Amino acid sequence: MFKHTPQLQPVVLQSEILHDVVVLPEKYGFSGAWCNGRPVPLAHMCRRGKQARRQAPFIRPVRTVEAPCIWGGIFQHHYGHFLIETMQNLYAFQQHPERRIVWRNATEDSMTSWQKTLLHLTRCDRNGYEFVTEPTLFKDILFPVPGLMCDVWLTPEQADAFAVFETPVQKGKRIWLSRSDVQSDNIVFTNERELEAMLASRGWTIVHPEHHSAEEQLEIIGSGEVVMGCIGSAFHTMLLLKNPGSRYIVINRMNGESEAHNLQFDLIARARTDNYYVWEPPKHDAPALYRRKTHHSWPWYAFDLDAIRRELDARDDFCGNMEGCPGMTPIKDRPAVNAVGSPILFQLEVSPMDRLYYFYRYVRKMGRPLKDRWTDLQQRLWTKLHRS
Repeated sequence: MFKHTPQLQPVVLQSEILHDVVVLPEKYGFSGAWCNGRPVPLAHMCRRGKQARRQAPFIRPVRTVEAPCIWGGIFQHHYGHFLIETMQNLYAFQQHPERRIVWRNATEDSMTSWQKTLLHLTRCDRNGYEFVTEPTLFKDILFPVPGLMCDVWLTPEQADAFAVFETPVQKGKRIWLSRSDVQSDNIVFTNERELEAMLASRGWTIVHPEHHSAEEQLEIIGSGEVVMGCIGSAFHTMLLLKNPGSRYIVINRMNGESEAHNLQFDLIARARTDNYYVWEPPKHDAPALYRRKTHHSWPWYAFDLDAIRRELDARDDFCGNMEGCPGMTPIKDRPAVNAVGSPILFQLEVSPMDRLYYFYRYVRKMGRPLKDRWTDLQQRLWTKLHRS
Protein backbone atom coordinates (compact mmCIF):
# COMPACT_ATOMS: atom_id res chain seq x y z
CA MET A 1 0.00 0.00 0.00
CA PHE A 2 2.88 2.37 0.78
CA LYS A 3 5.38 1.24 -1.85
CA HIS A 4 6.02 4.80 -3.07
CA THR A 5 6.51 6.23 0.43
CA PRO A 6 10.13 6.57 1.60
CA GLN A 7 9.11 6.90 5.28
CA LEU A 8 8.57 3.13 5.65
CA GLN A 9 10.64 1.92 8.59
CA PRO A 10 11.30 -1.68 9.73
CA VAL A 11 10.06 -2.29 13.28
CA VAL A 12 10.82 -5.35 15.44
CA LEU A 13 7.60 -5.98 17.32
CA GLN A 14 7.45 -6.58 21.08
CA SER A 15 4.39 -7.20 23.22
CA GLU A 16 3.63 -4.40 25.67
CA ILE A 17 1.08 -3.27 28.22
CA LEU A 18 0.24 0.39 27.72
CA HIS A 19 -1.82 2.86 29.75
CA ASP A 20 -4.02 5.72 28.59
CA VAL A 21 -4.15 4.59 24.95
CA VAL A 22 -6.57 6.20 22.49
CA VAL A 23 -7.71 3.63 19.92
CA LEU A 24 -9.31 4.98 16.75
CA PRO A 25 -11.88 3.25 14.53
CA GLU A 26 -11.01 2.46 10.94
CA LYS A 27 -12.30 4.97 8.40
CA TYR A 28 -11.39 5.53 4.75
CA GLY A 29 -8.27 3.36 5.07
CA PHE A 30 -6.99 5.05 8.25
CA SER A 31 -6.76 3.51 11.73
CA GLY A 32 -4.36 3.11 14.63
CA ALA A 33 -3.84 4.15 18.24
CA TRP A 34 -1.93 6.82 20.16
CA CYS A 35 -0.13 6.65 23.52
CA ASN A 36 1.83 9.52 25.06
CA GLY A 37 1.81 11.39 21.76
CA ARG A 38 3.20 8.43 19.76
CA PRO A 39 1.47 5.99 17.38
CA VAL A 40 1.24 2.35 18.52
CA PRO A 41 2.58 0.02 15.78
CA LEU A 42 0.81 -3.08 17.12
CA ALA A 43 -2.56 -1.35 16.81
CA HIS A 44 -2.27 -1.77 13.03
CA MET A 45 -3.25 -4.78 10.99
CA CYS A 46 -0.32 -5.94 8.86
CA ARG A 47 -0.23 -8.00 5.67
CA ARG A 48 2.77 -9.42 3.84
CA GLY A 49 5.15 -7.73 6.24
CA LYS A 50 3.68 -4.22 5.89
CA GLN A 51 1.28 -1.97 7.73
CA ALA A 52 -2.03 -2.35 5.89
CA ARG A 53 -3.73 0.92 6.87
CA ARG A 54 -2.45 4.49 7.18
CA GLN A 55 -1.91 6.01 10.60
CA ALA A 56 -4.95 8.08 11.62
CA PRO A 57 -4.35 11.52 13.15
CA PHE A 58 -4.97 11.82 16.88
CA ILE A 59 -8.59 12.47 17.84
CA ARG A 60 -9.77 13.14 21.38
CA PRO A 61 -11.59 10.14 22.89
CA VAL A 62 -15.31 10.27 23.47
CA ARG A 63 -15.49 7.36 25.92
CA THR A 64 -13.22 5.58 28.41
CA VAL A 65 -12.74 1.90 29.26
CA GLU A 66 -11.32 1.23 32.73
CA ALA A 67 -11.22 -2.61 32.63
CA PRO A 68 -7.95 -4.36 31.63
CA CYS A 69 -8.14 -5.27 27.94
CA ILE A 70 -6.18 -7.05 25.24
CA TRP A 71 -5.94 -5.93 21.62
CA GLY A 72 -7.75 -8.08 19.08
CA GLY A 73 -7.73 -5.98 15.92
CA ILE A 74 -10.13 -5.33 13.09
CA PHE A 75 -13.21 -7.54 13.12
CA GLN A 76 -13.29 -9.04 9.64
CA HIS A 77 -16.52 -10.42 8.16
CA HIS A 78 -14.83 -12.56 5.52
CA TYR A 79 -14.38 -16.13 6.80
CA GLY A 80 -10.74 -16.62 5.86
CA HIS A 81 -9.64 -13.13 6.91
CA PHE A 82 -11.48 -13.57 10.20
CA LEU A 83 -9.39 -16.64 11.02
CA ILE A 84 -6.00 -15.30 9.98
CA GLU A 85 -6.41 -11.59 10.85
CA THR A 86 -9.15 -11.05 13.42
CA MET A 87 -7.85 -14.03 15.42
CA GLN A 88 -4.16 -13.31 14.85
CA ASN A 89 -3.63 -12.83 18.61
CA LEU A 90 -5.47 -16.00 19.66
CA TYR A 91 -2.57 -17.46 21.67
CA ALA A 92 -2.48 -14.26 23.76
CA PHE A 93 -6.27 -14.28 24.27
CA GLN A 94 -5.91 -17.72 25.85
CA GLN A 95 -2.95 -16.67 27.98
CA HIS A 96 -4.87 -13.67 29.38
CA PRO A 97 -8.50 -14.77 29.83
CA GLU A 98 -9.01 -12.09 32.49
CA ARG A 99 -8.70 -9.31 29.89
CA ARG A 100 -11.55 -8.22 27.65
CA ILE A 101 -10.80 -8.50 23.93
CA VAL A 102 -10.92 -5.24 21.96
CA TRP A 103 -12.24 -5.33 18.40
CA ARG A 104 -12.21 -2.46 15.92
CA ASN A 105 -15.25 -1.63 13.75
CA ALA A 106 -17.85 -4.11 14.96
CA THR A 107 -20.67 -4.35 17.47
CA GLU A 108 -22.24 -7.18 19.42
CA ASP A 109 -25.17 -7.12 17.01
CA SER A 110 -22.94 -7.35 13.92
CA MET A 111 -21.40 -10.69 14.98
CA THR A 112 -22.58 -13.62 12.87
CA SER A 113 -23.40 -17.10 14.17
CA TRP A 114 -20.25 -18.62 12.66
CA GLN A 115 -18.07 -15.91 14.22
CA LYS A 116 -19.61 -16.58 17.62
CA THR A 117 -19.03 -20.31 17.12
CA LEU A 118 -15.34 -19.87 16.26
CA LEU A 119 -14.81 -17.54 19.23
CA HIS A 120 -16.57 -20.03 21.51
CA LEU A 121 -14.60 -23.04 20.25
CA THR A 122 -11.33 -21.18 20.87
CA ARG A 123 -12.48 -19.93 24.34
CA CYS A 124 -12.40 -16.26 23.39
CA ASP A 125 -15.86 -15.52 24.79
CA ARG A 126 -15.02 -16.01 28.47
CA ASN A 127 -14.80 -12.37 29.47
CA GLY A 128 -16.73 -10.34 26.91
CA TYR A 129 -15.56 -7.81 24.34
CA GLU A 130 -15.04 -4.11 23.82
CA PHE A 131 -15.92 -2.67 20.39
CA VAL A 132 -14.21 0.46 19.05
CA THR A 133 -16.58 2.35 16.78
CA GLU A 134 -15.50 5.80 18.02
CA PRO A 135 -12.27 7.18 19.54
CA THR A 136 -11.88 5.32 22.84
CA LEU A 137 -9.46 5.74 25.76
CA PHE A 138 -8.22 2.49 27.31
CA LYS A 139 -6.66 2.83 30.74
CA ASP A 140 -4.88 -0.57 30.56
CA ILE A 141 -4.45 -2.51 27.32
CA LEU A 142 -2.08 -5.29 26.26
CA PHE A 143 -0.82 -5.25 22.66
CA PRO A 144 0.56 -8.75 21.83
CA VAL A 145 2.85 -9.62 18.94
CA PRO A 146 0.55 -11.44 16.49
CA GLY A 147 0.99 -15.19 16.50
CA LEU A 148 -0.10 -15.20 12.86
CA MET A 149 1.12 -12.50 10.48
CA CYS A 150 -0.52 -12.95 7.10
CA ASP A 151 2.00 -14.36 4.58
CA VAL A 152 4.93 -13.90 6.99
CA TRP A 153 4.75 -16.23 9.99
CA LEU A 154 2.71 -18.66 12.09
CA THR A 155 4.12 -19.34 15.55
CA PRO A 156 3.87 -22.75 17.28
CA GLU A 157 1.95 -21.11 20.14
CA GLN A 158 -0.65 -19.76 17.73
CA ALA A 159 -0.97 -23.09 15.91
CA ASP A 160 -1.50 -24.89 19.23
CA ALA A 161 -4.10 -22.34 20.33
CA PHE A 162 -6.13 -22.95 17.17
CA ALA A 163 -6.12 -26.78 17.47
CA VAL A 164 -9.51 -27.32 19.14
CA PHE A 165 -11.43 -29.83 17.00
CA GLU A 166 -10.83 -33.52 16.30
CA THR A 167 -12.78 -35.99 14.19
CA PRO A 168 -11.91 -39.44 12.78
CA VAL A 169 -11.22 -39.95 9.09
CA GLN A 170 -13.79 -42.04 7.24
CA LYS A 171 -12.06 -44.52 4.97
CA GLY A 172 -12.94 -44.01 1.31
CA LYS A 173 -14.68 -40.66 1.86
CA ARG A 174 -13.61 -38.20 -0.82
CA ILE A 175 -14.67 -34.58 -0.63
CA TRP A 176 -14.60 -31.81 -3.21
CA LEU A 177 -14.75 -28.32 -1.66
CA SER A 178 -16.69 -26.42 -4.31
CA ARG A 179 -16.44 -22.74 -5.21
CA SER A 180 -19.08 -22.98 -7.93
CA ASP A 181 -21.70 -21.17 -5.81
CA VAL A 182 -19.34 -18.44 -4.62
CA GLN A 183 -20.32 -15.01 -5.91
CA SER A 184 -16.75 -13.85 -6.43
CA ASP A 185 -14.72 -12.09 -9.08
CA ASN A 186 -11.77 -14.45 -8.67
CA ILE A 187 -13.37 -17.59 -10.11
CA VAL A 188 -11.06 -18.71 -12.91
CA PHE A 189 -12.23 -22.23 -13.92
CA THR A 190 -15.21 -22.08 -16.23
CA ASN A 191 -16.20 -25.76 -15.97
CA GLU A 192 -16.03 -26.49 -12.25
CA ARG A 193 -19.60 -27.80 -12.28
CA GLU A 194 -18.66 -30.29 -15.01
CA LEU A 195 -15.71 -31.45 -12.91
CA GLU A 196 -18.03 -31.81 -9.92
CA ALA A 197 -20.45 -33.92 -11.95
CA MET A 198 -17.59 -36.23 -12.97
CA LEU A 199 -16.34 -36.51 -9.37
CA ALA A 200 -19.86 -37.15 -8.06
CA SER A 201 -20.25 -40.01 -10.56
CA ARG A 202 -17.14 -41.57 -8.97
CA GLY A 203 -18.53 -41.32 -5.45
CA TRP A 204 -17.07 -38.01 -4.33
CA THR A 205 -19.12 -35.78 -2.03
CA ILE A 206 -19.52 -32.24 -3.37
CA VAL A 207 -19.57 -29.69 -0.56
CA HIS A 208 -20.25 -25.96 -0.70
CA PRO A 209 -18.66 -24.77 2.58
CA GLU A 210 -20.55 -21.48 2.67
CA HIS A 211 -23.81 -23.43 3.06
CA HIS A 212 -22.65 -25.15 6.27
CA SER A 213 -22.15 -24.06 9.87
CA ALA A 214 -18.65 -23.72 11.29
CA GLU A 215 -18.96 -27.05 13.16
CA GLU A 216 -20.18 -28.79 10.01
CA GLN A 217 -17.25 -27.40 8.02
CA LEU A 218 -14.82 -28.73 10.62
CA GLU A 219 -16.45 -32.14 10.50
CA ILE A 220 -16.33 -32.16 6.69
CA ILE A 221 -12.74 -31.04 6.24
CA GLY A 222 -11.50 -33.36 8.98
CA SER A 223 -13.38 -36.55 8.09
CA GLY A 224 -12.50 -37.10 4.43
CA GLU A 225 -9.77 -39.51 3.42
CA VAL A 226 -9.13 -37.05 0.58
CA VAL A 227 -10.20 -33.40 0.65
CA MET A 228 -9.64 -31.51 -2.61
CA GLY A 229 -10.63 -28.15 -4.02
CA CYS A 230 -9.47 -24.86 -5.47
CA ILE A 231 -7.42 -22.89 -2.98
CA GLY A 232 -9.50 -20.57 -0.85
CA SER A 233 -10.65 -19.73 2.64
CA ALA A 234 -12.17 -23.17 3.22
CA PHE A 235 -8.63 -24.50 3.66
CA HIS A 236 -7.98 -22.02 6.49
CA THR A 237 -10.32 -24.26 8.50
CA MET A 238 -7.39 -26.68 8.83
CA LEU A 239 -6.07 -24.34 11.55
CA LEU A 240 -8.78 -25.59 13.93
CA LEU A 241 -8.06 -29.30 13.48
CA LYS A 242 -6.10 -31.43 15.93
CA ASN A 243 -3.90 -34.04 14.23
CA PRO A 244 -5.80 -34.13 10.89
CA GLY A 245 -5.50 -37.48 9.14
CA SER A 246 -6.90 -36.47 5.76
CA ARG A 247 -4.98 -36.00 2.52
CA TYR A 248 -5.40 -32.43 1.30
CA ILE A 249 -5.03 -31.48 -2.36
CA VAL A 250 -5.35 -27.78 -3.17
CA ILE A 251 -5.62 -26.63 -6.77
CA ASN A 252 -3.76 -23.49 -7.74
CA ARG A 253 -5.72 -20.73 -9.40
CA MET A 254 -5.55 -17.05 -10.41
CA ASN A 255 -2.24 -15.49 -11.42
CA GLY A 256 0.31 -18.09 -10.49
CA GLU A 257 2.38 -18.73 -7.42
CA SER A 258 2.43 -15.37 -5.65
CA GLU A 259 -1.30 -14.71 -5.79
CA ALA A 260 -2.91 -18.10 -6.16
CA HIS A 261 -1.32 -20.20 -3.42
CA ASN A 262 0.24 -17.71 -1.08
CA LEU A 263 2.57 -18.39 1.80
CA GLN A 264 -0.18 -18.42 4.41
CA PHE A 265 -1.65 -21.67 3.11
CA ASP A 266 1.78 -23.31 3.22
CA LEU A 267 2.38 -22.20 6.81
CA ILE A 268 -0.99 -23.54 7.93
CA ALA A 269 -0.41 -26.84 6.14
CA ARG A 270 3.06 -27.31 7.63
CA ALA A 271 1.70 -26.68 11.11
CA ARG A 272 -0.90 -29.41 10.68
CA THR A 273 0.12 -32.23 8.31
CA ASP A 274 2.66 -33.63 5.86
CA ASN A 275 -0.12 -35.11 3.72
CA TYR A 276 -0.83 -31.92 1.77
CA TYR A 277 -0.28 -31.27 -1.94
CA VAL A 278 -0.46 -28.24 -4.21
CA TRP A 279 -1.66 -29.18 -7.68
CA GLU A 280 -1.34 -27.42 -11.01
CA PRO A 281 -4.03 -29.52 -12.72
CA PRO A 282 -4.32 -30.25 -16.44
CA LYS A 283 -6.12 -27.23 -17.91
CA HIS A 284 -6.39 -25.06 -21.00
CA ASP A 285 -7.40 -21.50 -21.81
CA ALA A 286 -11.13 -20.82 -21.95
CA PRO A 287 -13.42 -17.99 -23.06
CA ALA A 288 -14.61 -15.64 -20.32
CA LEU A 289 -17.79 -16.43 -18.41
CA TYR A 290 -18.42 -12.78 -17.64
CA ARG A 291 -16.71 -9.41 -17.56
CA ARG A 292 -14.74 -9.03 -14.36
CA LYS A 293 -15.42 -6.03 -12.16
CA THR A 294 -11.93 -6.14 -10.65
CA HIS A 295 -8.59 -7.92 -11.19
CA HIS A 296 -9.00 -7.81 -14.96
CA SER A 297 -5.68 -9.58 -15.50
CA TRP A 298 -6.90 -12.87 -14.08
CA PRO A 299 -7.09 -15.43 -16.87
CA TRP A 300 -9.86 -17.90 -17.57
CA TYR A 301 -9.17 -21.64 -17.68
CA ALA A 302 -11.08 -24.86 -18.12
CA PHE A 303 -10.16 -28.14 -16.42
CA ASP A 304 -8.97 -30.86 -18.80
CA LEU A 305 -11.54 -33.37 -17.58
CA ASP A 306 -10.18 -36.32 -19.57
CA ALA A 307 -6.65 -35.83 -18.23
CA ILE A 308 -7.94 -35.46 -14.67
CA ARG A 309 -10.01 -38.61 -15.06
CA ARG A 310 -6.90 -40.53 -16.12
CA GLU A 311 -5.01 -39.31 -13.03
CA LEU A 312 -7.89 -40.35 -10.79
CA ASP A 313 -8.02 -43.80 -12.41
CA ALA A 314 -4.28 -44.26 -11.94
CA ARG A 315 -4.24 -43.25 -8.26
CA ASP A 316 -7.42 -44.70 -6.74
CA ASP A 317 -9.10 -41.30 -6.79
CA PHE A 318 -6.03 -39.85 -5.03
CA CYS A 319 -6.33 -42.27 -2.14
CA GLY A 320 -3.31 -44.17 -3.52
CA ASN A 321 0.33 -43.41 -4.28
CA MET A 322 0.80 -39.80 -5.43
CA GLU A 323 4.36 -40.14 -6.74
CA GLY A 324 4.76 -39.05 -10.33
CA CYS A 325 1.44 -37.21 -10.58
CA PRO A 326 2.05 -34.31 -13.01
CA GLY A 327 1.92 -30.88 -11.35
CA MET A 328 1.49 -32.31 -7.85
CA THR A 329 3.90 -30.88 -5.24
CA PRO A 330 3.93 -32.19 -1.63
CA ILE A 331 4.14 -29.61 1.12
CA LYS A 332 7.59 -30.86 2.17
CA ASP A 333 8.93 -29.73 -1.21
CA ARG A 334 7.40 -26.27 -1.08
CA PRO A 335 9.95 -23.45 -0.50
CA ALA A 336 7.94 -21.75 2.26
CA VAL A 337 9.82 -19.73 4.89
CA ASN A 338 8.22 -19.12 8.28
CA ALA A 339 9.82 -15.75 9.10
CA VAL A 340 8.84 -15.63 12.79
CA GLY A 341 9.97 -12.40 14.43
CA SER A 342 11.10 -10.66 11.26
CA PRO A 343 10.75 -6.83 11.19
CA ILE A 344 7.54 -5.34 9.80
CA LEU A 345 7.47 -2.16 7.71
CA PHE A 346 5.54 0.79 9.11
CA GLN A 347 4.82 4.37 8.16
CA LEU A 348 3.55 5.95 11.37
CA GLU A 349 3.92 9.61 10.43
CA VAL A 350 0.83 11.60 9.44
CA SER A 351 1.78 13.78 6.48
CA PRO A 352 -0.15 16.34 4.41
CA MET A 353 -0.30 13.73 1.65
CA ASP A 354 -2.10 11.41 4.07
CA ARG A 355 -4.74 14.06 4.67
CA LEU A 356 -5.14 14.49 0.89
CA TYR A 357 -5.48 10.72 0.54
CA TYR A 358 -8.13 10.73 3.29
CA PHE A 359 -10.12 13.30 1.30
CA TYR A 360 -9.71 11.20 -1.88
CA ARG A 361 -11.06 8.11 -0.10
CA TYR A 362 -13.99 10.14 1.23
CA VAL A 363 -14.87 11.39 -2.26
CA ARG A 364 -14.49 7.90 -3.68
CA LYS A 365 -16.88 6.47 -1.10
CA MET A 366 -19.43 9.19 -1.78
CA GLY A 367 -19.21 8.37 -5.49
CA ARG A 368 -19.52 4.60 -5.01
CA PRO A 369 -23.25 4.40 -5.96
CA LEU A 370 -22.51 6.11 -9.28
CA LYS A 371 -19.55 3.82 -9.90
CA ASP A 372 -21.66 0.73 -9.12
CA ARG A 373 -24.32 1.82 -11.62
CA TRP A 374 -21.65 2.37 -14.29
CA THR A 375 -20.14 -1.06 -13.58
CA ASP A 376 -23.56 -2.73 -13.84
CA LEU A 377 -24.17 -0.98 -17.16
CA GLN A 378 -20.82 -2.23 -18.49
CA GLN A 379 -21.67 -5.76 -17.30
CA ARG A 380 -25.06 -5.75 -19.08
CA LEU A 381 -23.52 -4.44 -22.30
CA TRP A 382 -20.73 -7.04 -22.15
CA THR A 383 -23.24 -9.85 -21.57
CA LYS A 384 -25.48 -8.68 -24.42
CA LEU A 385 -22.61 -8.40 -26.90
CA HIS A 386 -21.14 -11.80 -26.02
CA ARG A 387 -24.46 -13.62 -26.21
CA SER A 388 -25.43 -12.17 -29.58
